[in-house]
Amino acid sequence: MYVNKLFERSTGRTLLLFQETKRVKGKNQTRTVERIGYLDELEKIYDDPIAHFKEEAKRRSVRQKLSIEAFLDEHHHFDTPYMKGNPESREVKALGLSLGMLPLSQIYHELEIGYFWDNRRRYTKAQYNHNSIFQALVFGRILFPGSKLSTWRSRQRLLSNMDFSDDDVYRSLSLFAAHKTALQKHLHQKVSKLYGRDTSLLYYDVTNYYWETDNEDERRKRGVSKEHRPEPIIQMGLLMDSNELPISYGLFSGNTNDSLTLSPMMEEVDETLKIQGVIYIADGGVISGDNRVEILVNKGGYIFSNPISKTDSATKAYILDEKGYVHLKEGEASFKYKERVIPATVKVTNWATGKKKSVTINERQIVFWGEKYQERARRDRQTAIEKALKYGSSENRHGGNKYFKNTVVNKADGQIIEEKSYIRELDEALLESDEELDGYYLICTNVIGTESEDKPFGKSHRFLKDNLFQLNRPVTSLDIIDMYRGLWRIEESFRITKSYLKTRPIFVRQEESIEAHFLSCFVSLLILRILELKTGRSIELGKMIEDLRNLQVVEETDDVYLLIEPTNIIKAIGDAMDLDLVKVRYTAQELKKLVAKTRK
Repeated sequence: MYVNKLFERSTGRTLLLFQETKRVKGKNQTRTVERIGYLDELEKIYDDPIAHFKEEAKRRSVRQKLSIEAFLDEHHHFDTPYMKGNPESREVKALGLSLGMLPLSQIYHELEIGYFWDNRRRYTKAQYNHNSIFQALVFGRILFPGSKLSTWRSRQRLLSNMDFSDDDVYRSLSLFAAHKTALQKHLHQKVSKLYGRDTSLLYYDVTNYYWETDNEDERRKRGVSKEHRPEPIIQMGLLMDSNELPISYGLFSGNTNDSLTLSPMMEEVDETLKIQGVIYIADGGVISGDNRVEILVNKGGYIFSNPISKTDSATKAYILDEKGYVHLKEGEASFKYKERVIPATVKVTNWATGKKKSVTINERQIVFWGEKYQERARRDRQTAIEKALKYGSSENRHGGNKYFKNTVVNKADGQIIEEKSYIRELDEALLESDEELDGYYLICTNVIGTESEDKPFGKSHRFLKDNLFQLNRPVTSLDIIDMYRGLWRIEESFRITKSYLKTRPIFVRQEESIEAHFLSCFVSLLILRILELKTGRSIELGKMIEDLRNLQVVEETDDVYLLIEPTNIIKAIGDAMDLDLVKVRYTAQELKKLVAKTRK
């Protein structure tokens, strides 16, 4: 630090300044530390003001150097030594307190989740606070995902009362599991009241999660893993409304077929959540003949895709017939569509005999072809064929291997053949047949509309005698296609749970622990989706999560905390929720007030 003299032409006076120069990115940068005053005024106080303030600059430089040296020599101190076998003896010096929990806390308390748990814990003899533990599990899942023990060790990073032991966390899981259905019902009611939940369309899909174990039990079983892993899995079905907010979820054994998961979920929607007259939207692998008939019996609607490869020859001929298609452009890519209403035959289980029988229902079929879908299908097939050429096996008919004919080479000499030899040739006929259908999708539905905008009947919909679900407005082919396209949001929700929330791999084993684990993940997902809604869906959810994780305050002095890692995304979140999240420094009292504000 030094004294600099600055002559002001406008006043004709000399100004004294404390300044310092530092090397930043290879360049000298000078900044003013303090404005001392005008020289002519200082001469009235000091005999030699320049000499006086030069000495003061030296003293300040020495104090600053000593302060920096003391700061660099500072160490963390731990009150107790670590004791093997005692997890409570492990003290963690956290990087900082999470300010990112504040928006999450505001939504958590808007949904009155704390009120829900406080009502349930009154009937227990527990000395710990179940609501505090559940908050830690939910906020920790979003901000620093890990195991239950890992979350407990990081609990002090949250600006809240986290006075409970690791054993308390595991003991509380049974209460969370016992009230899983009641909490989902409570959340549905609060979301409906606060955000006007639209349940006219319900999106449904299934995924699975693997365990770090080789042992199977009644729930964790080996099945068709979405991630092609050999470990036991659990199936999870998820329902989402048309505002992209999760409604409920269900867990099923790992070997359960996707189509068998929908019926229990529809029963919960009807009996527990009291939602009726809805349209279910799902992929073709989820909707079976039994599901379709159950929806019709309950006077509901459905929209699902039917794999082209599984359609009969007459339907394939209709798809490939150019007659009736409407051609349009979507950007630079072209697409086309057409539709028909026909009697469709589906296979339904006779529950008395267990055998399948054919039932005829009226169905609206919409064929859609997109240039981009065609290009992607052909690109993926080419990649599969190249992989099969390089790594494929004659005994394997999966993936690109199915496009190769395997001709057995055998000399008729009467010798016993120990091993088969094959000549692998590309099956041109099969390849041409599949390429012909690239880019086509078949959407099947019983949803229709009116012929005019006049709304001829009083309700939003009605169920007709011919099993068609009629909305009180026109419903075009493009409307149905647009409804179906919303299914990608539920697939995105699965990616969020697996990547950002790290729902798997899963280490808990007890049934109630598994239920509690998925319940906390479900609530975490719901809070994130509501946060996305509150910010007008103007921010990518992944970037929002990353910035909330990085938003921390560290103690600068005994009463002042310094904010690190703020971003313009954090400012947008704060503005949307009326929270001041971008101050450079906060006092301890200001942080307490912010936490209290989120709980109102």
